Amino acid sequence: MIESQVATRTAPAHVDVEWVSRGRRDRRDALEVVDVAFESADLVRRPSSWQHKRNYEGYYWAATTGTHVWFESLFERAALMRLDRDRHVVGVAAQPMWIHWSGSGRKHAPDFFVRYRDGRGALVDVKPARYIGYDDAEAFRRTRELCGRLGWEYLVVSDIAATEHRNLRFLSGYRFDRWGSAVVNAQLRDRSGERRTLQAWAEILDGACESPLGAVYSAVWWGSLKVDEISPLALSSVAAA
Repeated sequence: MIESQVATRTAPAHVDVEWVSRGRRDRRDALEVVDVAFESADLVRRPSSWQHKRNYEGYYWAATTGTHVWFESLFERAALMRLDRDRHVVGVAAQPMWIHWSGSGRKHAPDFFVRYRDGRGALVDVKPARYIGYDDAEAFRRTRELCGRLGWEYLVVSDIAATEHRNLRFLSGYRFDRWGSAVVNAQLRDRSGERRTLQAWAEILDGACESPLGAVYSAVWWGSLKVDEISPLALSSVAAA
């Protein structure tokens, strides 16, 4: 009798997942949605807008997927920029689903669903650490548990500092293909392990492309050059190939 009670208390709650695809709303048991292409899902919710609303929302064009992705705040846009720098990402959808936990009345809409090149899926929630309250933490805990059952990854982005945000905003202007080239990538690979200032890297690439400094910033965006991104970005910043 005692063992039965313990098993009942620790058994995972029943979970339903609700989403919208091509304007059609669907809802199923969570264990039946593993193969759903949530990276192509429509917004399942969109907060209302009103005059003097503090949050800035809009669409961000993701270079990795070639699609526009909706964001609800500038912090969410910064999180999207982080994701957009990952060449393994092939799909991102905003507000992709409602997660319903039976018996508790709780539901939660994660901020993003991410699909990776190898087929893996991930849910992402975005909220500055200082704003995460008890209800948020509980929703994140339950979402992480569900992802574990479905074989998805789960990430809470809460640590984007103001300096990193400024760096991401600046570097995002160089995420487009026109700033990079096969010649530049080859030169950086040949100098793997070398450390120089951004200015020095631009001088090395002079003649290899039309805009050497733009190529350097593009390489930083895509990770071909590594810098300390929690410090302000400058021509004197040191980057490693």
